[in-house]
Amino acid sequence: MNVAVLGAGVTAWPLAADLALAGHAVRWWAPDENALGPVRANGGVIRVGEGGQRKATLERVTGDLAEAVAGAEVLIASVAAAAQRDLAARLAAVPGEGQIVLLTPGIFGSYVVARDIARSGGRLPVAFAETATLPCLARVIGPAAISAPVRAADVPIGVFPGARSDATLDRLRAVFPAIRPCQDVLDAALASAGPVVHPPRVLLNAAAIDTGKPAIDVSATPPGVRRLIDSLDGERQAIRAMLGFSAPHVEVQSALTAGGPPEDVTFAHAYVADDAALGLSLFESAGRLAGADTPAISGMLSVFSALLGRDLRSTGRSLDRLGLGDFVRREIGQLLHEGWRSPLWRRALSD
Repeated sequence: MNVAVLGAGVTAWPLAADLALAGHAVRWWAPDENALGPVRANGGVIRVGEGGQRKATLERVTGDLAEAVAGAEVLIASVAAAAQRDLAARLAAVPGEGQIVLLTPGIFGSYVVARDIARSGGRLPVAFAETATLPCLARVIGPAAISAPVRAADVPIGVFPGARSDATLDRLRAVFPAIRPCQDVLDAALASAGPVVHPPRVLLNAAAIDTGKPAIDVSATPPGVRRLIDSLDGERQAIRAMLGFSAPHVEVQSALTAGGPPEDVTFAHAYVADDAALGLSLFESAGRLAGADTPAISGMLSVFSALLGRDLRSTGRSLDRLGLGDFVRREIGQLLHEGWRSPLWRRALSD
């Protein structure tokens, strides 16, 4: 399959390498030549694992988005959720060719990107999809080298429009065999563990972050933090159940047990910019839609608004800010199923 990997994030390197080693024709695009240069000079990505080293040769390494996506069947957007709107603006300027655009992960980004492209007059692809969790992780150990990635054994994926789920997921299984279909992209977004696990852990380390400590342990979960995580996750699961999304409600235990070395974390890290600012605001608004009480989610959102010095309710990813504030549950379900073919689409674009 011809695949374009977009971005230079934590999953872009292992995705590009593993897909190339699996026999796919991989193009890798990133807007930053500093990321591309070493891979281009090396002729590929070196994947270091228990079996030694293997070079993943990429078909194309480019800073030209149009060149990367031309002829690709699937575009895998491995960018932070906070960068998805910038990517949408770039994709709107590139002629579509019937591709699938997969966001890893999404936090409802598939709807956001589709709406932004449509509002700017760009051509929409066949379908968007998004994962609820990172499909793989690896550690960069050299200018063009990564350690062997950890692959997710269960990858929940939602598709927008949902009416195209079966055909879209059939194509995506070629790159992610561990797919578990979600009802729609809101189901996938609310299956994410990041917004309930990462903000409490960042809060635990707020003093270290403020003093500029170069690396902190964001995998530690002392009892008080675990109680907060459990409260947030209990509300998330209640929201999912009240919206009619079926169990398993995923993924917190695996996120809690995933260890790792200390990380360089600031208040601009994805744990904050994506999971707190976007994820918690989405969860709170989904709670309102469901009629669920969310004191822990709302409290955490208020705390991070204070930490960051801006109102995350007015700048985040609430349903209200995405043109869905006056939609009832049935209408949102219809819109997410039918997508831009729905008579409700024009209304969502205009708000």
